[in-house]
Amino acid sequence: MKIFYTIFLSLIGLSLFAQVAPDFTVTDTKGVEHKLYADYLDQGKTVVLDLFFVDCPPCNELAPLMEPLYQEWGAGQHDVEFISLTSMSGDDDVKVIGFEEQHGTTWPAVSADGGGPEAQAPYTDGSYGPFYGYPTLVIIAPDRSVQFDAWVNGNFPATIDLLDEWISNTDVSKPIVSIDELDNVQSFSIAPNPVANEANLNISLTEDAESKIAIFNNLGQQVSTVFEGKLNAGNQIIKMPTEELTSGTFFIKVTMNNKTSMQQFVKF
Repeated sequence: MKIFYTIFLSLIGLSLFAQVAPDFTVTDTKGVEHKLYADYLDQGKTVVLDLFFVDCPPCNELAPLMEPLYQEWGAGQHDVEFISLTSMSGDDDVKVIGFEEQHGTTWPAVSADGGGPEAQAPYTDGSYGPFYGYPTLVIIAPDRSVQFDAWVNGNFPATIDLLDEWISNTDVSKPIVSIDELDNVQSFSIAPNPVANEANLNISLTEDAESKIAIFNNLGQQVSTVFEGKLNAGNQIIKMPTEELTSGTFFIKVTMNNKTSMQQFVKF
Protein backbone atom coordinates (compact mmCIF):
# COMPACT_ATOMS: atom_id res chain seq x y z
CA MET A 1 0.00 0.00 0.00
CA LYS A 2 1.16 3.52 -0.71
CA ILE A 3 1.50 6.24 1.89
CA PHE A 4 -1.61 8.36 1.32
CA TYR A 5 -1.42 12.11 1.56
CA THR A 6 -4.76 12.69 -0.20
CA ILE A 7 -7.11 10.79 -2.43
CA PHE A 8 -7.84 13.19 -5.25
CA LEU A 9 -10.67 11.99 -7.44
CA SER A 10 -12.28 14.48 -9.79
CA LEU A 11 -14.43 13.14 -12.61
CA ILE A 12 -14.65 16.61 -14.11
CA GLY A 13 -10.88 16.88 -14.27
CA LEU A 14 -10.33 13.57 -16.03
CA SER A 15 -10.86 15.13 -19.44
CA LEU A 16 -8.52 18.00 -18.63
CA PHE A 17 -5.41 16.11 -17.52
CA ALA A 18 -2.28 17.75 -18.87
CA GLN A 19 -0.20 15.75 -21.30
CA VAL A 20 3.06 17.71 -21.18
CA ALA A 21 5.62 17.58 -18.37
CA PRO A 22 6.69 20.94 -16.94
CA ASP A 23 10.39 21.75 -17.11
CA PHE A 24 12.48 21.92 -13.96
CA THR A 25 16.04 22.46 -12.81
CA VAL A 26 17.15 20.61 -9.67
CA THR A 27 20.43 19.75 -7.96
CA ASP A 28 21.03 16.22 -6.71
CA THR A 29 22.73 15.12 -3.49
CA LYS A 30 26.10 15.01 -5.25
CA GLY A 31 25.80 18.66 -6.31
CA VAL A 32 25.02 17.88 -9.97
CA GLU A 33 22.41 20.07 -11.70
CA HIS A 34 19.71 18.41 -13.81
CA LYS A 35 17.56 20.27 -16.34
CA LEU A 36 14.64 18.12 -17.45
CA TYR A 37 14.29 19.55 -20.95
CA ALA A 38 17.83 20.60 -21.87
CA ASP A 39 19.72 17.69 -20.32
CA TYR A 40 17.31 14.86 -21.10
CA LEU A 41 14.12 15.28 -23.14
CA ASP A 42 15.71 17.53 -25.77
CA GLN A 43 18.52 14.96 -26.06
CA GLY A 44 16.04 12.19 -26.89
CA LYS A 45 16.12 10.63 -23.42
CA THR A 46 13.26 9.24 -21.35
CA VAL A 47 13.07 10.26 -17.69
CA VAL A 48 11.54 8.28 -14.83
CA LEU A 49 10.57 10.42 -11.85
CA ASP A 50 10.40 8.59 -8.54
CA LEU A 51 8.35 10.75 -6.16
CA PHE A 52 9.12 9.64 -2.60
CA PHE A 53 10.11 10.66 0.90
CA VAL A 54 12.70 9.12 3.19
CA ASP A 55 10.36 7.84 5.94
CA CYS A 56 7.81 6.35 3.52
CA PRO A 57 7.70 2.53 4.11
CA PRO A 58 6.65 1.51 0.56
CA CYS A 59 9.27 3.91 -0.87
CA ASN A 60 11.87 2.02 1.14
CA GLU A 61 10.57 -1.31 -0.18
CA LEU A 62 10.50 -0.20 -3.80
CA ALA A 63 13.86 1.60 -4.03
CA PRO A 64 16.20 -1.46 -3.97
CA LEU A 65 13.99 -3.25 -6.52
CA MET A 66 14.44 -0.34 -8.92
CA GLU A 67 18.25 -0.48 -8.95
CA PRO A 68 18.58 -3.62 -11.16
CA LEU A 69 16.05 -2.10 -13.59
CA TYR A 70 18.07 1.12 -13.63
CA GLN A 71 21.17 -0.88 -14.53
CA GLU A 72 19.28 -2.75 -17.27
CA TRP A 73 18.34 0.57 -18.84
CA GLY A 74 21.95 1.74 -18.89
CA ALA A 75 22.38 3.38 -15.47
CA GLY A 76 21.89 6.84 -16.94
CA GLN A 77 24.48 6.29 -19.66
CA HIS A 78 22.01 5.34 -22.40
CA ASP A 79 18.56 6.68 -23.32
CA VAL A 80 16.91 6.56 -19.88
CA GLU A 81 17.55 8.41 -16.63
CA PHE A 82 15.86 7.95 -13.25
CA ILE A 83 15.52 10.93 -10.89
CA SER A 84 14.12 10.71 -7.35
CA LEU A 85 12.39 13.82 -5.99
CA THR A 86 11.53 14.07 -2.32
CA SER A 87 8.21 15.57 -1.32
CA MET A 88 9.24 16.53 2.21
CA SER A 89 10.84 19.81 3.24
CA GLY A 90 12.63 17.97 6.05
CA ASP A 91 14.39 15.56 3.68
CA ASP A 92 17.69 17.41 3.39
CA ASP A 93 20.82 16.15 1.60
CA VAL A 94 22.00 14.22 4.64
CA LYS A 95 18.74 12.27 5.00
CA VAL A 96 18.43 11.51 1.30
CA ILE A 97 22.07 10.40 1.04
CA GLY A 98 21.38 8.04 3.94
CA PHE A 99 18.39 6.63 2.03
CA GLU A 100 20.56 6.08 -1.07
CA GLU A 101 23.30 4.37 0.92
CA GLN A 102 20.83 2.16 2.79
CA HIS A 103 19.30 0.80 -0.41
CA GLY A 104 22.31 0.90 -2.75
CA THR A 105 20.59 3.15 -5.28
CA THR A 106 22.80 4.92 -7.80
CA TRP A 107 20.48 7.17 -9.83
CA PRO A 108 20.29 10.92 -9.03
CA ALA A 109 18.22 11.81 -5.97
CA VAL A 110 17.08 15.33 -5.14
CA SER A 111 16.46 16.44 -1.58
CA ALA A 112 14.64 19.52 -0.33
CA ASP A 113 18.01 21.30 -0.53
CA GLY A 114 18.09 20.67 -4.28
CA GLY A 115 14.48 21.57 -5.09
CA GLY A 116 12.79 18.17 -4.87
CA PRO A 117 9.46 19.23 -3.32
CA GLU A 118 8.94 22.01 -5.85
CA ALA A 119 9.80 19.83 -8.85
CA GLN A 120 7.45 17.00 -7.82
CA ALA A 121 4.52 19.22 -6.80
CA PRO A 122 2.84 19.45 -10.27
CA TYR A 123 2.22 15.69 -10.20
CA THR A 124 0.28 15.70 -6.93
CA ASP A 125 -2.57 18.12 -7.74
CA GLY A 126 -4.58 15.82 -10.02
CA SER A 127 -3.44 17.37 -13.30
CA TYR A 128 -2.12 14.05 -14.61
CA GLY A 129 -4.54 11.70 -12.93
CA PRO A 130 -5.69 10.87 -9.40
CA PHE A 131 -2.84 11.18 -6.90
CA TYR A 132 -3.00 8.46 -4.28
CA GLY A 133 0.27 8.92 -2.41
CA TYR A 134 3.91 7.87 -2.34
CA PRO A 135 5.79 6.41 -4.06
CA THR A 136 4.52 7.70 -7.41
CA LEU A 137 6.32 6.79 -10.63
CA VAL A 138 6.11 9.16 -13.58
CA ILE A 139 7.51 8.30 -17.02
CA ILE A 140 8.27 11.22 -19.33
CA ALA A 141 9.01 10.57 -23.01
CA PRO A 142 11.31 12.76 -25.12
CA ASP A 143 8.23 14.43 -26.66
CA ARG A 144 7.40 15.56 -23.07
CA SER A 145 4.30 13.37 -22.82
CA VAL A 146 3.57 11.83 -19.43
CA GLN A 147 2.60 8.32 -18.36
CA PHE A 148 1.39 8.80 -14.80
CA ASP A 149 1.96 6.43 -11.92
CA ALA A 150 3.23 3.01 -12.92
CA TRP A 151 1.93 1.20 -9.87
CA VAL A 152 0.43 -2.20 -9.06
CA ASN A 153 -0.96 -1.84 -5.57
CA GLY A 154 0.54 -4.28 -3.10
CA ASN A 155 2.78 -5.99 -5.67
CA PHE A 156 6.25 -4.52 -5.93
CA PRO A 157 7.68 -6.96 -8.53
CA ALA A 158 4.63 -6.34 -10.74
CA THR A 159 5.20 -2.61 -10.31
CA ILE A 160 8.77 -3.03 -11.59
CA ASP A 161 7.47 -5.01 -14.58
CA LEU A 162 4.91 -2.29 -15.34
CA LEU A 163 7.54 0.42 -15.03
CA ASP A 164 9.76 -1.52 -17.42
CA GLU A 165 6.87 -1.80 -19.91
CA TRP A 166 6.02 1.90 -19.70
CA ILE A 167 9.63 2.90 -20.26
CA SER A 168 9.63 0.69 -23.38
CA ASN A 169 6.46 2.48 -24.54
CA THR A 170 8.50 5.66 -25.00
CA ASP A 171 10.32 3.99 -27.93
CA VAL A 172 13.65 3.49 -26.22
CA SER A 173 15.50 0.20 -26.06
CA LYS A 174 17.76 -1.33 -23.44
CA PRO A 175 21.46 -1.15 -24.21
CA ILE A 176 23.32 -4.39 -24.73
CA VAL A 177 26.33 -3.65 -22.55
CA SER A 178 28.40 -6.24 -20.78
CA ILE A 179 31.36 -5.50 -18.54
CA ASP A 180 33.83 -6.33 -21.28
CA GLU A 181 32.26 -3.59 -23.40
CA LEU A 182 33.31 -0.85 -20.98
CA ASP A 183 35.80 1.49 -22.64
CA ASN A 184 38.96 0.24 -20.92
CA VAL A 185 38.06 -3.46 -20.68
CA GLN A 186 39.41 -5.94 -23.21
CA SER A 187 38.00 -8.97 -21.42
CA PHE A 188 36.20 -9.86 -18.19
CA SER A 189 35.06 -13.15 -16.70
CA ILE A 190 34.01 -14.73 -13.41
CA ALA A 191 35.41 -18.19 -12.72
CA PRO A 192 33.96 -20.45 -11.62
CA ASN A 193 30.34 -19.49 -12.16
CA PRO A 194 28.33 -20.75 -10.26
CA VAL A 195 30.68 -20.04 -7.36
CA ALA A 196 31.18 -21.63 -3.97
CA ASN A 197 33.34 -19.82 -1.38
CA GLU A 198 35.62 -17.89 -3.72
CA ALA A 199 35.85 -16.87 -7.35
CA ASN A 200 38.37 -15.11 -9.54
CA LEU A 201 37.62 -12.02 -11.58
CA ASN A 202 39.80 -12.20 -14.67
CA ILE A 203 40.11 -8.74 -16.16
CA SER A 204 42.24 -7.23 -18.90
CA LEU A 205 42.49 -3.43 -19.27
CA THR A 206 43.83 -1.31 -22.11
CA GLU A 207 44.95 1.42 -19.69
CA ASP A 208 44.94 2.32 -16.00
CA ALA A 209 41.52 3.16 -14.62
CA GLU A 210 39.97 4.29 -11.34
CA SER A 211 37.60 1.45 -10.55
CA LYS A 212 35.11 0.09 -8.06
CA ILE A 213 33.92 -3.51 -8.06
CA ALA A 214 31.05 -4.47 -5.77
CA ILE A 215 28.56 -7.30 -5.26
CA PHE A 216 24.80 -6.63 -5.23
CA ASN A 217 21.97 -8.99 -4.37
CA ASN A 218 18.89 -9.40 -6.55
CA LEU A 219 17.11 -6.66 -4.59
CA GLY A 220 19.70 -4.17 -5.79
CA GLN A 221 21.38 -3.90 -2.37
CA GLN A 222 25.17 -3.78 -2.15
CA VAL A 223 26.43 -6.63 0.01
CA SER A 224 30.19 -6.18 -0.31
CA THR A 225 32.98 -4.26 -2.01
CA VAL A 226 35.50 -6.41 -3.87
CA PHE A 227 37.90 -3.68 -5.01
CA GLU A 228 38.13 0.11 -4.98
CA GLY A 229 41.07 2.07 -6.37
CA LYS A 230 43.27 2.15 -9.46
CA LEU A 231 43.51 -0.92 -11.69
CA ASN A 232 46.55 -1.07 -13.90
CA ALA A 233 46.61 -1.83 -17.60
CA GLY A 234 47.13 -5.43 -18.61
CA ASN A 235 45.87 -8.76 -17.32
CA GLN A 236 45.08 -9.29 -13.66
CA ILE A 237 43.17 -11.61 -11.36
CA ILE A 238 41.11 -10.26 -8.47
CA LYS A 239 39.98 -12.59 -5.72
CA MET A 240 36.24 -12.34 -4.97
CA PRO A 241 35.38 -13.89 -1.57
CA THR A 242 31.83 -15.26 -1.56
CA GLU A 243 31.75 -17.55 1.48
CA GLU A 244 29.48 -15.15 3.41
CA LEU A 245 26.90 -14.96 0.63
CA THR A 246 23.74 -17.02 0.87
CA SER A 247 22.78 -19.27 -2.03
CA GLY A 248 21.13 -17.40 -4.88
CA THR A 249 21.63 -14.93 -7.71
CA PHE A 250 23.96 -11.94 -7.36
CA PHE A 251 25.43 -9.25 -9.58
CA ILE A 252 28.99 -8.05 -9.89
CA LYS A 253 28.96 -4.33 -10.61
CA VAL A 254 31.99 -2.67 -12.18
CA THR A 255 32.30 1.12 -12.26
CA MET A 256 35.24 2.39 -14.28
CA ASN A 257 35.95 5.99 -15.23
CA ASN A 258 32.36 6.88 -14.22
CA LYS A 259 30.79 4.21 -16.45
CA THR A 260 29.03 1.19 -15.00
CA SER A 261 27.97 -2.29 -16.04
CA MET A 262 26.77 -5.40 -14.21
CA GLN A 263 27.11 -9.14 -14.71
CA GLN A 264 25.14 -11.90 -13.02
CA PHE A 265 26.60 -14.82 -11.11
CA VAL A 266 25.15 -17.62 -8.99
CA LYS A 267 26.25 -18.72 -5.50
CA PHE A 268 25.45 -22.32 -4.56
